[in-house]
Amino acid sequence: MKQSRRSFLTLAGIVPIAGIAGGVGYAMSRSDIPKPDDSPGTSAASPEATPAATPVGNTAVTITFGDIVVSGELWDNPTAQDLISLLPLDLTFSDYNAVEKTARLPRALTMDGIPAGDDPEPGEIGYYAPGNVLVLYYGDIGYWNGIVRLGRMLENVDQIVAQSADFAARIDLAV
Repeated sequence: MKQSRRSFLTLAGIVPIAGIAGGVGYAMSRSDIPKPDDSPGTSAASPEATPAATPVGNTAVTITFGDIVVSGELWDNPTAQDLISLLPLDLTFSDYNAVEKTARLPRALTMDGIPAGDDPEPGEIGYYAPGNVLVLYYGDIGYWNGIVRLGRMLENVDQIVAQSADFAARIDLAV
């Protein structure tokens, strides 16, 4: 009994790592970015506790593709403010691992004053710094270093999910 339990625990620890390492993704794989651990000095703060995730002064935005408009809001943090300075943006989004749509940005966004990583919720808008991509999350991905939560989509998230091929979208300030 002890041997089979130990084997199960070992296998349970290996399988998720192997699953992540086998993924294909951005210019660099997320497997290159370490996940937090429980060692001293490492903090995996809850999203509610991170300054980057605290909506203070929200900015209304739209994500338009075809005749579909997705309303959203960007939160008041340095990275979101930097993204706002680039609007309007015309981007091409691709699916990544059936949990998010990603689009490469024309330049890197600031990471000044931003936590090392975060755990975005489905329906949120984020930035993945190592890949320099804007991300529309529709599935749970967990905590990753390099993620910044920028805001959220307020409606029509299902229309984003329904895009099975790459799609062009314009992100702009809401009128």
